[in-house]
Amino acid sequence: MGTGVLNLLRDKNGLPFGVRPYDPADRPALEAMYDAFEPKRTAQGLPPADPVSTRRWLDRTLPNGRQIVVELDGDIVGHVMLIPCAEDTVELANFLHQSVRNRGIGTALNRYAIRVAREDGYRRVWLSVEPSNRAAIRSYEKAGFNWLPGSLWAPEFEMEAFT
Repeated sequence: MGTGVLNLLRDKNGLPFGVRPYDPADRPALEAMYDAFEPKRTAQGLPPADPVSTRRWLDRTLPNGRQIVVELDGDIVGHVMLIPCAEDTVELANFLHQSVRNRGIGTALNRYAIRVAREDGYRRVWLSVEPSNRAAIRSYEKAGFNWLPGSLWAPEFEMEAFT
């Protein structure tokens, strides 16, 4: 696996997990995480439902922006993407393997992503989330994201946080 600097964060029970920059050596482990990811296609059609589509999606996604992996006990269990979308704005997308959900890891990651965006010089972190994804919405709100006016009646909610 990759060799980037591992930052230790803690879940809501105080248990440690690591986050670090994605390294190309992580690709097989990241693909394996997405292959085992459930439910598929729940976040605006992502992650893709089959391994071939997942690999094509990663081919397009990984070269862009800041890619961060989440490690627990030596396994990759999450992936965070910060993709530039405007001069001062970066888009956030994150995926956590179902085995580590409901532990506060997503909220800690969202806070971490805001900090990374600030360090990278971005003023704003933007995201869109499906209204049915209540766990993600709660996590984003806890991390400091606010609703954008008018998006509450759209097919996807838009949220933002300032760094």
